[in-house]
Amino acid sequence: MDLQAPSVLAQLPRPLHAATGKTRIGDVYSLADAKKRKRYEVAVAVDGEAVNIYNVQTPKLVTSYAVPPQSTFSCRPCSVRRKLLNQSAVKRQTYTAVSKPEHQIKCFVEETGSNGSIAPAISSSAATVTDSKSPIVFVGIVPSAADEEKADPFDILAVHKDGRVRRLSSDLKTQRWSVQHSEIAKSCTTHEVHTCFVVEFDDAKKVLFKRRQDLATLALGDLTSSGTDEPSILLVVSHPTGAEQISLKDVRVQMFSVPATSKSDSLGLDESQQLRYLQTISIPNLNGLQTANSNNLQWSFHSGSAGLNLSFEHGFVNIDLSQYSPSVSSQFILGDEHFSSVMRISPQSVIAAGQSIVAVYDTQYQSVQRSIATGDVLSGAGTTGQGSLTFINFFAKLGVAVAIKGNTMIAFDLSSSQNISGSSLKRSRDGFLIDAIGRGIGSSAAEWDPTSKKHKSENLASLRLTSPEQVEKWNQFTKAVADATNSKDAKKFDKAVLAYFGPALPASGTYVNPEATLFLLSKIFSSKDVPTAAGIKSFSTSQLRITIWPPTTCDWLIRLGHLSMDNVEVALRRAIKPRILQPLPKGSFIQALLDSDPSLKQINQVLDGPVLLTSDDLAYSLKVFLNKAQSHSATLEDTARALTNGDLSTPTQELSRHLGDEPATLKDIFKGLNTAIQKIHSQPLSTVVQALRATLSRMELMALVHHLRLSLATGGHTFRFTENPPTPITHDQITPPLSLNTIIDLITASVDAIGPSGWISALPTSSTDDVMSDEETGAAASQEMELIADMKSEVSAALAGVEEATYLKGILREFLRFTNTVASTSTAKDSKALTNTDAAENATPTPSQLVRYEHINGAEVMVFTGPGEGEDGLDGEAGGKMLPLSLKAASTEVERTKVKKSTGEVKARSSREIGYLRRKAVGKYSFERLLV
Repeated sequence: MDLQAPSVLAQLPRPLHAATGKTRIGDVYSLADAKKRKRYEVAVAVDGEAVNIYNVQTPKLVTSYAVPPQSTFSCRPCSVRRKLLNQSAVKRQTYTAVSKPEHQIKCFVEETGSNGSIAPAISSSAATVTDSKSPIVFVGIVPSAADEEKADPFDILAVHKDGRVRRLSSDLKTQRWSVQHSEIAKSCTTHEVHTCFVVEFDDAKKVLFKRRQDLATLALGDLTSSGTDEPSILLVVSHPTGAEQISLKDVRVQMFSVPATSKSDSLGLDESQQLRYLQTISIPNLNGLQTANSNNLQWSFHSGSAGLNLSFEHGFVNIDLSQYSPSVSSQFILGDEHFSSVMRISPQSVIAAGQSIVAVYDTQYQSVQRSIATGDVLSGAGTTGQGSLTFINFFAKLGVAVAIKGNTMIAFDLSSSQNISGSSLKRSRDGFLIDAIGRGIGSSAAEWDPTSKKHKSENLASLRLTSPEQVEKWNQFTKAVADATNSKDAKKFDKAVLAYFGPALPASGTYVNPEATLFLLSKIFSSKDVPTAAGIKSFSTSQLRITIWPPTTCDWLIRLGHLSMDNVEVALRRAIKPRILQPLPKGSFIQALLDSDPSLKQINQVLDGPVLLTSDDLAYSLKVFLNKAQSHSATLEDTARALTNGDLSTPTQELSRHLGDEPATLKDIFKGLNTAIQKIHSQPLSTVVQALRATLSRMELMALVHHLRLSLATGGHTFRFTENPPTPITHDQITPPLSLNTIIDLITASVDAIGPSGWISALPTSSTDDVMSDEETGAAASQEMELIADMKSEVSAALAGVEEATYLKGILREFLRFTNTVASTSTAKDSKALTNTDAAENATPTPSQLVRYEHINGAEVMVFTGPGEGEDGLDGEAGGKMLPLSLKAASTEVERTKVKKSTGEVKARSSREIGYLRRKAVGKYSFERLLV
C-alpha cells in the first residue's frame, strides 16, 4: 500500500529574519476537572511575527496573537483551553518564552462567549526573568491545589537551560518559587538541559510507576490519599555542554516530583517541598550507534507506554522507563540513511523522512510498510519553501501526522494503515509479520551492491558463495553488469554474463541460482512512479520499463523460464529498497516489451518461450496485436483500392506515409496474435472470459471473433462461411495454426465476454456513439448485425453437420466396429509373425494380407478379403465385401493360454490342444461355386 501525498493544513508566516528566525510548534490542551487532554490543535510561534493556533481536524486558523518584531522565542509554546465554571464563557491561555530583547514569559488570554455572539476579549501579560541569563527551554502547566480564591486550577512551570526551575501563577503575576535543584547543580557545569516533559501523576501510576512503587510513594511525599493535591512528574533530559557528537551513555534523564502547592504555603518551602528529586536514569548504549549529532536529536515521551523516544539522523530508539533498569524496547537504525525527522505513531511503527522517501517503518520487523517519494511530497503538498521535512505531532484518533516543510504545515493521513476507528477506544496492533514479508530493509542492497562491505553470511549462503574467490568473482560480475547497464551497452552486458556463467550458458532444465537471475532482471528492468490521474498528485502506480535488452542474456533467461512478471516484480522490490514498489497495472510486462521493441520481436520471443503469463497479460497482448492487425489491414486495403482506381503511382511511398515508422510486419503481428491465443487457451475458461471482458473493448472482441472464424474456415474445419469470396488469406495470418479446440473455446469465451448487453447494443437503434459520425455508426452497426446473422447461419450449419454425422455414424456403426477388430487383430498378428516353416505348413495369410485398397470415384476404399481370395477372386458378397454375422474379424491364431471360467485362472495350453483348435477352426462361411 502506498503512502498518499499529504494535504496542506496552513501556510505559516515566515520569520521576520529569514536567516536566523525559527518556527516552534507546541501542543494545545483542554482542561476539565483538573485533567489535561490534548486537543486537535497546534500552537505555532514564529519569531518576530505572532503566536497562532491552528485546528488540524478542520484546517483553519483559530486565533492569532501578534508579538513585537524583535521577539525571538526560546521554546515551544503551550496553550490551554477550558470552560469557566458557572459561566458560559470559554477561556484560552497561551504561554511562551522569549529570549530577546529580554528574557520573559509571555501569556496571551482570550475569552469568548459560548454562543460566539460577541467579539473575543484578548489581553496579554509578561513576567520578566531577572535572576537568570539562561534561556528558557520549556514552558508547561502543572495542577495546583484547590483554592476558592483562585480562578485558574493550574500553575506555570518554566525550566531554564542551566537547570533552574521556576513556578509562576497562571496570570504570571506571582512567582511561587525559583530553584536550581542540588542534583541538577552537580552537573550544571558539564550538562545543559535540552528538553523537559511533564506527566500527570494519575498517568504515571498506571505505567511509569507500575513496577516502581517506591518512586510512587516518594513522589507523593506526605500525602496519604489521592485527589487534586497529587503532584506532577517532571522529566529533565540533559546533554553534555557544547558537544556536537554525543553518546547515549552521556545523556542524563532526571526525574522530579512537583508538588501541588497553594498560594498560602508557597513561602518558606525547602528544596524538597518545591522540587522533590526521585532518580537519575542512565540511557543504555545501543549496538551500532556509537555517537550522534546533538543538533539532530529529538526527544519525546509517550506517557501511555512510559516510552522515552529518541530520533536522530540514522533512526529511532524507544526506551522503556518503567523498568528497574531502563531498557530499549524497540529500535530502528539505518546506518546508510540520513533522516531529517522520525516520529513514533504506534508501539510498532514510526514515520520517517529520509533523503529519497517518506515512509512508515515497522520497527519490530525492520520493514517498510508504506512510502512516497520525497519529490512527490513536495509536489503533492504544493510546497515551495526550502528546508527539511520535520514531523511535529501525531493525532492517533484522527490518524494524522503533522509536519512542516519550510513555511508550509502539512498532514499525512495514516488512518487506513493504523486501523483507526473513531468509536473504538482500543486500537488493534498494526505490525504483523505477514505485512513485513518482502519489505525488509537493507537485506538485498548489500548483496547486490559490489561497493558495499556488508556481505552478510545469509546473503553469501543464498548465492552459494563459499570461498573468497567466488565472492570476488561475484563482485567483479556485479560491477561489470552495473557498468554495462549505466552505459546502455548490451554487448558488454552479454560479455559479462558469458564470462561469469561460461560461454555455454546452462541449458534449460539445469539448475541456476535464482538470486543471480533476479540480479540480472533488476538491471534489465526498472520502474517509475506515475500519477493515477491527470491533475491528481497521488502516485499509486508504477510504470515498468526495460533499461537494457542484452539479446543473449534475455534469450537465455527466456529459455530458463526466469524472465517472467513475477520474477521481475521480486527483483524490482529488492532493487528499490527501502522504497515500496507501487502496484503495477495490468499489462505492464507486455507494455514494457512493446515500448522497448515496437517490431514485436521481443514479445514474440517471450510468448514462444516456456514463461507462464497471466490471463490479464495475455489479454492485453491480444488487444495490442488486434489493434496493430486492424491498422495494417486497413492501410493495405486503402492502398490497394487506391491503386486499383489508378489514384496512386507509387504505392510504396503511400504505404510508408500511412504506416509511418512502424517496424512491425503482418507476419510478426499474426504470429504474436496466434501464439497469444494458444497461450491464453491453457487458462481456465472462466478466467479467460473475465480477462477478455476487462481488457478488450466490444469492437476488439468482434475483431477477435472474426479472426477465429477465419482460422476455422482456413484450417479445413468447415467450408466458406460467406457467400461472397473472402479477402485473400496469406500464410502469415494462419501461422502458427490453431487447433479446433482452441478456436471453439476462444470463440465461446469471446461471445461470453461481450455478454447479452453487448449484443443488444449492436442494434442500429441503440447506437449512440458521439465520437463517430452517423454514417460510421450506421456502418458499424450494420457490420455487427451481419456478423450476428453469419454466426447464426454457421451455428445452423454446424448443427446440420452434427446431425448428418450422427446419422452417418449410425449407418456405418457396424463397419466401424468390424474395422476396429481388424485393426487390433492386425497389430497382434504383426507382433507375432510366423516363421517361414510355419507359413509353408499352414499356408494361411495374415489379416494384414487380407486387406486391399480400391479406388472408387476418386476415393480410396479398404476392402477386406477372405482367405484364399484376392482382387481376381470372388466378387460381391463372396469376394469378402460382406460383414460376418458376429461383426468380428476372423482369427486363425490360437492363444497359448486360456482362462478357466469357474476360477479365472490363467493356464497354458498343451500342444495337443493347440493343434486340435487349429484343425477345428474354419471360416465364418463356406462357399460353393456351381458350374452349369
